[in-house]
Amino acid sequence: PMTVSVYPIQAEHAIVPASLRAPVPVQLIDRARGFAEHAQADNTRRAYSSDLRDFGAFCATHGLETLPAAPQTIALYATDLAARSKKISTIRRRLAAIAVTHRRADLDSPCSHRIVREVIRGIARTNRIPPRRVDAVALEQLKAIILQLGAADIGAIRDRAILLLGFAAALRRSEIAALQVDDVHFIKQGLLLRIARSKTDQLGEGHEIAVPFVENQALCAVRAVRAWLDASGLTSGPLFRSLTPRRVLTDHPIEGQDVANLVRRLAERARLTGTFSGHSLRAGFATAAAQAKVSLDVIMRTTRHKSLAVLQGYIRRADAFDAPALTSIIN
Repeated sequence: PMTVSVYPIQAEHAIVPASLRAPVPVQLIDRARGFAEHAQADNTRRAYSSDLRDFGAFCATHGLETLPAAPQTIALYATDLAARSKKISTIRRRLAAIAVTHRRADLDSPCSHRIVREVIRGIARTNRIPPRRVDAVALEQLKAIILQLGAADIGAIRDRAILLLGFAAALRRSEIAALQVDDVHFIKQGLLLRIARSKTDQLGEGHEIAVPFVENQALCAVRAVRAWLDASGLTSGPLFRSLTPRRVLTDHPIEGQDVANLVRRLAERARLTGTFSGHSLRAGFATAAAQAKVSLDVIMRTTRHKSLAVLQGYIRRADAFDAPALTSIIN
C-alpha cells in the first residue's frame, strides 16, 4: 500500500534549500511545516488520506507502482472505482488526492494525461447517476416537525434551537455542528450569528447573518437559542452538544450527521411525505423566501450562495406554478 504522506514535508531538507549554508532555527522550520499542513481544510485532508489508502490497496493488489504512478494505472484505478459504483465526484476527488501527492513529491501528475481524461469523461457519460435531491422543509412542515419534540426537557429545547436556527439562518448541517457560543451575539433586533468557516469559505474569512425576532414565538429562532443557553447554562465552547442516554449534557459538540438524523426522524414521526435531511432546513429557507418574493440579493445575503444558478434552482421550484402555460391554454 502507498506509504507516501499526503503532506511529505517531514524533514528539514523539505523546507530548507540545499544551497543554504547558514543554520535555520528549528522553530521557523516547524512553523513552515505547520502552515503547509494547514494548506487545506481538515475535512479535505482526512478525505485525501482515505483516498490514498484506497489507491494504495488497489496498487498492492495488482502489483502496480503508486509513486510515481503511470497514467495507465490511474485509468485502471478510475475504472475500478466506477465498477464499485463510486460517484464521479468521488472518483475525481480521489484522483485529485493522487495528483496533489505527486506534485508535492516534485513529480508530474499522471492524472492529467490524455488517457486518464478520456476514461473519466467516458465514466461521466456512461455512469451518470441523477443527483440525490432532498426535499425542502416548507414552513407548515417545519411547524409539524417542531410539534414532534414534545415535552420541554433539555433535549427538546436543544433540538428546537437547532431546527429553528438552521432554518432561519439557512445553515448547512456542518455549520450548525461547528457553531460556538461566542458565535452568537444577541442584540435588540434579534441575534447576529457568525459563521467562522463554511463550505464556500475555506479560508475562514467568516460571515455574519442577522436573525431577527419573529412574531410567531413558536417559530422564533432567537427565542429558541436564548432558551437553550438559559437551560444549558453554556457560556463558552460548542453551542450545540451531545447528550448521554440519560439526557445529561456532555462537552462534545454534535456532528453534522446528528442534524440530518434529527430532521429525518422528526419528519418521519410527523408522517411528512418526501425525503428530508439536514439540508432540508437550508433549502426550506431559500424556497420559502422565493415564494414570499424576497429579492435574490436579500436571499443570498443569508444563504451565502456563491452561484446564482444554484439559488435559482430553489426559486424555479418555488415559482413553478405561478402562471403556468397550461392554465393559460386550457381553462
